[in-house]
Amino acid sequence: MPPSGFLTEKRTHAMSSQSTTTVWITGIIGVILLGFGIIWGQVIFERFEVVPDDLNRVVDLEGTYTLVDTSFTDRLLANSTVAGLAASGSGGDLLSDPAISGLLANPALGDLVSNPAILGLLADPSVLAPLADPTVLAALSDPAVLAAVADPTLLPALIAANPAVGALLTDPAVSSLLASGAVSSLLANPDLLTLITDPALGAALANPVVSALLADPDALALVLDPRTQRILANPADLPTVDIPVIIHRVRVADRADGDVLYLTETVTTTNLVDGSDMGLLDPRFGPSETTLVVDRSDKTYVTELMDPASARAGHWGLPFHTDKGTAYPSWISFAGQPLDATYDHTTETNGLQTYAYIVDDVDVSLGGATDPATGLPLVFETVTVAFIEPETGAGVDATVKDTISAQAPDGSKYVRIANDLKYSDASVADLVDEIDGKKNLIVWFGSWLPLGSSIIGAALLLIAIGIFLRIQTRPSEG
Repeated sequence: MPPSGFLTEKRTHAMSSQSTTTVWITGIIGVILLGFGIIWGQVIFERFEVVPDDLNRVVDLEGTYTLVDTSFTDRLLANSTVAGLAASGSGGDLLSDPAISGLLANPALGDLVSNPAILGLLADPSVLAPLADPTVLAALSDPAVLAAVADPTLLPALIAANPAVGALLTDPAVSSLLASGAVSSLLANPDLLTLITDPALGAALANPVVSALLADPDALALVLDPRTQRILANPADLPTVDIPVIIHRVRVADRADGDVLYLTETVTTTNLVDGSDMGLLDPRFGPSETTLVVDRSDKTYVTELMDPASARAGHWGLPFHTDKGTAYPSWISFAGQPLDATYDHTTETNGLQTYAYIVDDVDVSLGGATDPATGLPLVFETVTVAFIEPETGAGVDATVKDTISAQAPDGSKYVRIANDLKYSDASVADLVDEIDGKKNLIVWFGSWLPLGSSIIGAALLLIAIGIFLRIQTRPSEG
């Protein structure tokens, strides 16, 4: 029978061996978990969270485009009288004369020009003289007189009943006025009657420019239009028109080459006035397809790998784990350049917490571009607000107000093209659902999983080290 000391020593040796094995297993598991947490968080998931699918986007933007009303300006240029008036610069002088500008602004002038009988009176001012006599006007307003003029068989009875009226009707000037057939139209339109008897009318008619306008009814109609009057006074003040539109934009990540992604962006813009393609109204808004090259580590454009004709710079989107304190140069299509997007406030978009980033700039130079109509320099301004989910850096909503204007030396601006757009409600709802799911993946698999694994691994490693040190010091304690 072995001595009890031998058995105790053997048991102690077995326990020590078992403890050493436990230490090694615990340590190895700790190292594995710690290494997994670090490698997953710093290497693997960083690649996972920016796979090409995360950059695919389908968005509809709704709102308006503001454009120069070329249908109106083309009509002006097509009219030789107005075009000559604008080219000569006499239009501004014409409108600077209060008498003439007042005459042209009188709405009754259109009635005058559209009535050949009244227009014929202007050829002989002496015929207009009776209209300045209240007695004549009172007589001509009498239905019996008008009836007798229309039916000469009634004249004898009328003259017998009222000799004064008979004498009036035999006046050559009144007779000529009655013969023109314009009396009933004049008496039915007090404004027109006032215009005909306005002393300034003679001076206006003596102006060769006014004469040319009266000889061209379409030119006169154009000049009577307030838009034309603004152009004649200031050639830079071109009229604009608002077109309701919907923009359908699709971006698809086609392939990856290391950290570089190649995306295809297609854009179609529909004119909601008639459902046509906006390119029919303005070629700048026709369907387009562009290849974009993006660095997926920070979502910036790789400019040098893009076609120079469509190259972009700055950010395609904001990076993962968006930083409030960083200004992100973001590509602005209307400006053709990146402008800084800065954090403004935190809000909720359809229940999802988002950061509002704003691009707010004025008088941005467009590289020396000038307005074709006036030669004035073009400047850009924008108030663009993007609502960003900060974990993914993805935009879930946006409002865009861009304007390109011709800027006069005095600082005055004249709109040449503008937009006022926002993501459609349906697009916002779809993006929020999509990004909320990806945010949860990033939080759980990108933060909690590597962090938890690292903490547990570090704890097990420390436990293993502690046990190991106790085993190593136990013999000396005996």
